[in-house]
Amino acid sequence: MVHLVDWLGRVVTEHLASQLIQVQSVVREHFGWNYDDDLSSANKMSVLFSTHSPFGVEKWSVKARETNKNSLQKTLTESERVIIVGASITEEELSTNDLENCAIIAADGSVGAIATHHNLACVVTDFDGNPHLDAVAKSEVLFVAHAHGDNQQRWEKTLDKWNRYPSQPNLILTHQVNQSINGMENYGGFTDGDRAVCLAIGLGVKSENITLLGFSTGQIGKWSGNTNIEQKLMKLEWMYKIIEMIGLEQQVDVSASSAL
Repeated sequence: MVHLVDWLGRVVTEHLASQLIQVQSVVREHFGWNYDDDLSSANKMSVLFSTHSPFGVEKWSVKARETNKNSLQKTLTESERVIIVGASITEEELSTNDLENCAIIAADGSVGAIATHHNLACVVTDFDGNPHLDAVAKSEVLFVAHAHGDNQQRWEKTLDKWNRYPSQPNLILTHQVNQSINGMENYGGFTDGDRAVCLAIGLGVKSENITLLGFSTGQIGKWSGNTNIEQKLMKLEWMYKIIEMIGLEQQVDVSASSAL
């Protein structure tokens, strides 16, 4: 019976993972974005990171990134709680929640709010959260670095800068296309916030062990990068839909948003 329960759990998880990847195509179609642009960015990142020392950094090699992924998975699955911090995080939320005995995942620029916390497991980013990303990159934090069609120049420029730091951050690479890309992962999702949740689910964290802080559909968070406000609010509605698929929508603030 135990083995049957485990098997059913794996089937459900695999089905959800498939859905979280499939929704990326729905979002692309909604916004009118080109799949080939996402593919081109991912392929270029894959090629540049296929050498023994990508950007001249040995710790960015395929082998090192695989070690990083395994280490992150161990950290997340062995933690009592995984707290995922979004761009709308407030000082009040940070002061009223217990950030001990947990692993913390920061979504992009929100790392600025918890950069010095010793439980920070990783930062999920598509590279628009500066200056906060650059600041923590100098302290060897683990970045789950994402490639998509609209950020190719941004990730190239940022990584070319980080490789010159005295101590470089650690990396895992992700993409958002349907096919497999060498040295990269696709855990599903769309915005940095919901991709962080998808990452945790994909690495084996149970949804009931996940706490979301600073997730909102009705406002642009303090820790968001510069953005088109109208489009960003539309993206946040998709973020909500993806988190709803995982069953954590009750932890998202929708008080100031339009009906979803």
